[in-house]
Amino acid sequence: MIPASAGSAASETIEFDEFDRRGRLVTLSWEGAQHLSQTGLVEVLPAGRDTWRLIPCGSVGSVRVEGLSVRVLPAANLGLTQLFFLLDHAADNAFLPSAVAARDDDELWVSVAESMAALAHQALSSGLLRGYRRVDEALTTVRGRIRLGDQIRRHPGMTIPLEVTYSEFTPDIAENRILRTAAHRLQFLPDLPDATRRRLAMVDARLADATLIGQGAPVPAWTRTRLNARFQNALALADRIVRRISVEVEDGHAASAAFVTEMPALFERFVEAELTAALDGCGGRVLQNPVVHLDTGIEQGDAGDAGSTGAAGGRAGRHSAPDTEGDHISVLTGLVYEVDGEPVTTFVPTYPTDRRARAAEHYRLLAACTALGVDRAYLVYPAQRRDDTPQPRRIVHTDISIVEYPVDLSMGPLESRRTIVELSQQARELAVPSPARHRTGGRRHAR
Repeated sequence: MIPASAGSAASETIEFDEFDRRGRLVTLSWEGAQHLSQTGLVEVLPAGRDTWRLIPCGSVGSVRVEGLSVRVLPAANLGLTQLFFLLDHAADNAFLPSAVAARDDDELWVSVAESMAALAHQALSSGLLRGYRRVDEALTTVRGRIRLGDQIRRHPGMTIPLEVTYSEFTPDIAENRILRTAAHRLQFLPDLPDATRRRLAMVDARLADATLIGQGAPVPAWTRTRLNARFQNALALADRIVRRISVEVEDGHAASAAFVTEMPALFERFVEAELTAALDGCGGRVLQNPVVHLDTGIEQGDAGDAGSTGAAGGRAGRHSAPDTEGDHISVLTGLVYEVDGEPVTTFVPTYPTDRRARAAEHYRLLAACTALGVDRAYLVYPAQRRDDTPQPRRIVHTDISIVEYPVDLSMGPLESRRTIVELSQQARELAVPSPARHRTGGRRHAR
């Protein structure tokens, strides 16, 4: 068993809101302050002898160093454990399985460690996973095939050693490397229950033939297949641990442990992946930020006769399709839903939750709707309160409505996905032809 950290008995926890700019004073050694600063979770400013002011700098997460636990919590009414398990989103694996055990009030490190131990033991209960791995090696006997080019270049005029390549059936494959590395790192964390630490150590020992992945080293890729099906739940969590959690060990104890991530990027990726999954197909698709032109480059009457046509065959004027050449005002449009090549609506995921921060996105969406020729757009953001509901905002002197569409992340993955599915259904309804539908004739210029 790996002993707990000697400093864990005197642990202290401080929490910040991610938008807190006042900070707090803490006592840390210079080495501890350096560890904390390098995680990128907080800005560490000197404020006296062994005294430092910590100020969140835009990321969320949890860091343990010298018995001090620093948490920066999302402003979107979301606990850290929910953030880790619900928003670490991948295109082919929307959420971690429900087998992951975590509550809002759990300590992040204990939740992750206990979940990893349980899933790994379940995966390994039927035996190790093995696979074929290519090995390039210099041997005194022939095995596999001889690499003649390497043999001549490295050992000219010599018969041995032989440069050979062969396939080895071994447990030292990507899946086992990831599982072992996750269990190995987690067992050094302080304040873990003894039973959890023992179970992680058993996983580490069971996978001893797999190579550990060094801190900061590239994580090997693995693919979901029929052969590793029973390992996939454990691998989904282990892969996130190896990529996102760093643990630096000194004298058998964790000198620091850090989980740091950027909430805006996670939220935008979540919305994009869910909308794409819900809307792609049946003639429709979601385009990510296609660039459109807001101007045509000409004004009414500049094209010569009143009956003249623009480059795309439309009448010259503010509603004609832009020329493909020349200097134009380009607009980023967000996630554009189109059906049969025609834009229907657009979505902009935005993480800032106050109204002033969202105002700039309204202006962007108004320009995007004008350039795309659609009359509705959606501003998707994390809900601040449980009773937040979608709010359409009709723009004066236009037919355009911008809908503020909150997603309550605190309700968990199923409810969050249900909210996005409802949003996609509204978008599909907009694709149904209607005589009242507003069309300006604008179209995409570049993707």
